[in-house]
Amino acid sequence: MSGYTRQRVLIASAVLVLALYAVFAVFDAKSASARLEQAHADLAEFTEKLAEIERLKRAPRVAALQLESPAEITNRIASAREAAGLPQSSLLREQPLDPQRIQRSDFELRSTTIELAPATLPQILQFCDALRDEETGSVVRDITLTEPQNGSDGGAQEKWATELILTQMIFSPKSR
Repeated sequence: MSGYTRQRVLIASAVLVLALYAVFAVFDAKSASARLEQAHADLAEFTEKLAEIERLKRAPRVAALQLESPAEITNRIASAREAAGLPQSSLLREQPLDPQRIQRSDFELRSTTIELAPATLPQILQFCDALRDEETGSVVRDITLTEPQNGSDGGAQEKWATELILTQMIFSPKSR
């Protein structure tokens, strides 16, 4: 083989090797692009799932795992009364009932009837808001307002007598 033919073979071999490297590089780039697109899709799904977890963490709980004692309910009512700016004499009645099983479920519902002396609507709303506690599954379920009574001043807000039902949902499996 002459020197010229040998150079041509070497150049052809080098071009062939470079072409093979180029083909592999294109395939590798396509594979990397596909992995990047998959990673981007995974990131979007992960971000969506993380947002869902955060939303669920802030969502109210439906049921408590244990029943609040009557003393805890009394303390909750006293704190709510203070938060609403209501005097101690405004609490006319507080009557916690025994928990009742909800049909054939693993949940019980305890109701506490609360009766307040006439108060303004903003005070009643603050009282109800202060009673709510998602950690223990306590919410004001029913509220009855009766007979608005106007103050002695012509510009005073109406005062409403209030009866409300504070409920607590408790998870209590029938079989332990």
